[in-house]
Amino acid sequence: MRNIKLTIEYLGTNYYGWQILPGKPTIQGKITEILEEILQHPVKLIGASRTDAGVHALGQVANFRTEKEIPLYKLQSALNGLLPPDIKIVSVEEIPFDFDSRRWAKGKRYKYRVFNREIPSPFEYRRSWFVPYRLNIAAMEEAKRFLIGTFDFTSFSKSDRKTEVNPVRRVDSIEIRKENYLVEFVFFGRSFLRHMVRIMVATLIEVGRGRLFPEDIEVIRDKKDRKFAPFLAPPDGLYLEKVYYDDYPY
Repeated sequence: MRNIKLTIEYLGTNYYGWQILPGKPTIQGKITEILEEILQHPVKLIGASRTDAGVHALGQVANFRTEKEIPLYKLQSALNGLLPPDIKIVSVEEIPFDFDSRRWAKGKRYKYRVFNREIPSPFEYRRSWFVPYRLNIAAMEEAKRFLIGTFDFTSFSKSDRKTEVNPVRRVDSIEIRKENYLVEFVFFGRSFLRHMVRIMVATLIEVGRGRLFPEDIEVIRDKKDRKFAPFLAPPDGLYLEKVYYDDYPY
C-alpha cells in the first residue's frame, strides 16, 4: 500500500469549497472523482485545510492511499489532463504510510488580497476584494498587534457553528504589504477557525478606513461574541498559500 501526497492549486470561484457536499461541485469531490476514474478503486482524499466556497489555494495539500503501482509522473499527468482548468496538481510525492496531511501540519500561511483604488479592475474580478476607500496602513499595522498571540477568537469566527469547537487559536504573525493598488494581508498560524481570517481582514479594513480605532480590536476580541466584529470579507481575496510540515518558521 502506498501513501501519495498531492500539492494542489485551484481557483475556488466555481466551487462550494474543499469538502465534498452531495450534489455540489467541490475541490475534494472533483479530485476524488478523477482519482477513482484513473485508479479504478474508491479513494479517501484527506485535505490539510477545508477552504470555504469561493476561496482559492496556491498550496493546498492532500493525501490518499492506493495499491496501484502507477508511476507518479503518469499519475500527475493523468490528473492534470482530466481535471478542469481551474484545478491543477503542482506535485505528486510518495510519503510515509502514516503521513496525514491534516494532522501532520505544523502551520499554515494564508494570504488575503485587497484591490484598493477608485475603479475596479477586470483582471482582479473574483481574485481580490475591491475596496475603493483610502486606507491608513499605519493604523492597520498598529491594530494587528491585538490579533497576534493566543486568544479566544470567538468574535472572529462563524457565528452559527454546528459543533463545539475550541475557539482558542494562536496567530503567530500578520504581515501587511502594499504595492501600487494591491494591499496584501499574510497570516501565519497553526490552525484557524472557520471565517476567522476573513473577519480579521474586514476588521483591519474598518480600522484602515477610520471607522474603528486600533485599540477597538482588543475590545472586540475580548468580547468573545461574533456580533461585535464587523462583516465577513468576501472569499474572493483569500488564498491558502502554504501548509508547513517540517519547515514552519514559528
